[in-house]
Amino acid sequence: MIKTVSIVGAGPGDPELLTLKAKKRIGEAEAVVYDRLIPKEILDIIPPAAEKFFAGKACKEHIMAQAEINDLLVALAKRGLKVVRLKGGDPLIFGRGGEEAEHLAQHGIPFEIVPGISSATGCTAYWHIPLTHRDLASGVRYITGHSKEGKLDLDWQNLADPDTTLVVYMGLANVALIAEKLMEHGLPADFPIAAIQDGTTKQSKIVISTLAKAGQDIESAKLESPTLIIIGRVVALYGLLNP
Repeated sequence: MIKTVSIVGAGPGDPELLTLKAKKRIGEAEAVVYDRLIPKEILDIIPPAAEKFFAGKACKEHIMAQAEINDLLVALAKRGLKVVRLKGGDPLIFGRGGEEAEHLAQHGIPFEIVPGISSATGCTAYWHIPLTHRDLASGVRYITGHSKEGKLDLDWQNLADPDTTLVVYMGLANVALIAEKLMEHGLPADFPIAAIQDGTTKQSKIVISTLAKAGQDIESAKLESPTLIIIGRVVALYGLLNP
């Protein structure tokens, strides 16, 4: 009998931010396919008898192609196992959880999606930076800074909105280019930007800069992936809220 596959968001890194439902699903799993950013404390919840499959991805380094992950989920489900697809942050925000759900549906496999605290909300809250603020930002927009075939083709004119906080996932390698494009389309050189590495964990680092200096400052800090980029006037509150 085929059981429901659970696509589970593990949150942004701090094990205490794992939802109760996510913890329950992990603890019941008979097979777990997990990503690179899942901390050991969460992996330790997996039952010892469960089958574990590492499907981690880094820039230009994939243990499994997405098609292989999709097929693995279907194969495990057809064996009658209780399958958990464990993903960092929220599975539907640049986590490709939607593609995996689509593949399961196409093969008649029942599934559920267990949301997680996103990297954007978790990392910024950890460093006391609000994504929205009545006086500073009326909205927030999530984008990916990962280029395809060496080209970062985004709607820069609409993204260069001073009233919107811009959250860039996977943008570390292209932060200088992103800053340059936003300035070309109207944002001032002194517009605030933050780069947060390993947000919500004890290893977290933050760099506060401006669009004009971001590339140099972030490179000098030697930040590594995973790093989230926050661009917006709300970043200016960092000094006040982190005395």
